Formats: sequence, structure tokens, C-alpha cells
Amino acid sequence: MKLYIKRICRFAAFCAIIFWILEFKVFGDVDNFAKFFIQNDKTSARERIIRNTNNAFRSVSVSNKTKEHLMSNNRNVNVVQLNREQLLDQNMKRDHIFQQNRHVPRLTDKEIEQIKHVIENSPVVIQKYKLIFFWNEKSGCTYWKSLFHFIQGLSSENVHSSQLLSYLIQFNDKEVTEMMFDNSWTKAVFVREPRERILSCYLDKGFDKSFMEYYFKRTPKSFLDFLKLTQQFKGSHWEPQVKLPRFLYRNMMIGKMSDIFTFTEQLLTKIGAWNETVNVWMNLEKIKKRTRHHATNAKDKLYQYYNDPKIQDIIFEIYADDYDVFNFEKVYFDFDKKTFRNVKNTILD
Repeated sequence: MKLYIKRICRFAAFCAIIFWILEFKVFGDVDNFAKFFIQNDKTSARERIIRNTNNAFRSVSVSNKTKEHLMSNNRNVNVVQLNREQLLDQNMKRDHIFQQNRHVPRLTDKEIEQIKHVIENSPVVIQKYKLIFFWNEKSGCTYWKSLFHFIQGLSSENVHSSQLLSYLIQFNDKEVTEMMFDNSWTKAVFVREPRERILSCYLDKGFDKSFMEYYFKRTPKSFLDFLKLTQQFKGSHWEPQVKLPRFLYRNMMIGKMSDIFTFTEQLLTKIGAWNETVNVWMNLEKIKKRTRHHATNAKDKLYQYYNDPKIQDIIFEIYADDYDVFNFEKVYFDFDKKTFRNVKNTILD
């Protein structure tokens, strides 16, 4: 019996020696052997990402439940359970994604559709500055489209119907995926406080009978009735501003209506489009904005529609994702405090 056990041990040792000779002589080193092994692994349901760093490699399988294997020359193995969001978040850095074999995390068809926003308001793409801009109706979209025409030397009488800007929907799925995970591309989203945005929408569209008949099949009787209708019928003017998988917002510049001009300078500086000519253009926009606000009574409008906290509670619930993702405060408007000045001048844009 002892002799039998000794023979088994000798055979196991012999197999181990053959294994290491094969690894170093045939494949060159640990990295090459591991890369060959992983690339020929047919059991993975999703695409793998491989990164070589200081004589070590990392293999990742993109799936709902994944394992991250870290191997180095000392053959120590650590296994960490990651979910899909954590995995993609860790691999947002460019050196994790764009490798020699150009493998990137795979997005589902639904995620691609969400990113392209194929139905309406697809993100603006400015290839010259490597910018993908996610805009929203009733969140300064006229301003941003006018600005993007200006910095590219384009001219159009109606920026909304202009065919001069490029949109993400014009790119194929592979291009969209690579652009979204390439850190040399700037991704930005511009949003607005939901109560201001939906009231602006109501004051602009709620009294437009032809618009209401087209979208709602009838004219709303009140602001509350309008809010109920928005939950029954889809429309880009009132849909939530969170349109993408949440993990993608973690690496985006997020601008808000209350700081539109500050954000403009920050964004254009980052992409290399800020200059004195643009500064002059923006100052002219500031003058237009002040003139337009002086012609309205924004404070009275807010008080008229939001003096009942129950209306605000309804909006807090409808647009819960917007408040959460973009860090808007769920605080009732206080019409007696000076802080109210911060919101009154943006409501009717």
C-alpha cells in the first residue's frame, strides 16, 4: 500500500514538472500562458478583458456575477466577487479598456438603446472636441445647441431642426461602446431641478391645445391634471432626466441649470473650446436671460403652483431618480426666505 502511494506521488510530481516546462518553454512566461488559456476559454458567457501590468495579468468576465482573478509570478490567487456595476466601474479607466486587442466591456442592446436614446433627443457628438453631451428638453437645450453651433462655426436659423450637429444615434453600436468607455472622450449631462422643469413644461406646453391633443388627446384641466397625464403618456419634455444605466453617470460631468454659465466655462475649458470669443457670446446670452426674466413674474408663478406641499411631494415621487442621481435636495420651496431667489429666475426657460 505504501509503495502504491509513493508511485502516485511520484507520478503527480512528474506531471507538475511537465506542466511548468510547458508553461515556460512553449508559452514563454506566465502572462503569455495565462492569456492563451483565457482567450481559449469557451465557457465564459460574456467577453473578457485582459490587462498586463508588471508581470501580472488580470482577466475579467463581464456578467451579472463575476470573479476577478489576480495572478502574479508567485502564483497566489485571490478571488473577489463583483457585480456588473462594480466591474464596469473599475474598468472605466482607459488603461483597463483599450488594450492591444481592443477589448471593451460589452453593453446590452437595452443599454445601447438607452445611451443612444433612439426615440428622441439623442446625445450631441462633437468629434473635433471628443465630446458626448446628454441634453434634456426644458433644461436649456436651446442654449446648448446654439453654443455647439457657435463653437463649430455653424449657422442655423432654427437650432432644433438643424441637421448640422452630429448625434450619437448616427454611430453604430461598436463605436458607441468604444466612445463611452474611452476616457479621452468627455461625457457630460445637463439637468434641471425637476419642479422647475415640469412647471416650465406646463407653462410652455400645457396651454398649447394642438400639442396637448397630439400627446395627451385632451387639454389638461389643471397643473395637477397635467402631472397625472405625464404618467400616462410618454414625452421627452417631461420624462425623467435619468435615461442611462446609473453606473455611467459616475464618470460624467454633471451641469445644472442654476449654474449654467459656470458649467459652460468648465466644460469648454476641459475639451479645449474655451476662448475669448466664446466668452463674449456667453455674456450676450446672460444679457438675454436677464431681460427675459424681467419680463416675467417668476416668483408669483412658483407660488401659484407650489404653495401646496402635496404637489411638491408628487413631483418628489415621480422624479425620485433625478433627485437621487443628480443630488437635488428634496426641500420644500420657502417663499418667505431670500434663498428663494436662487430658483425663481430659472423657472420659465
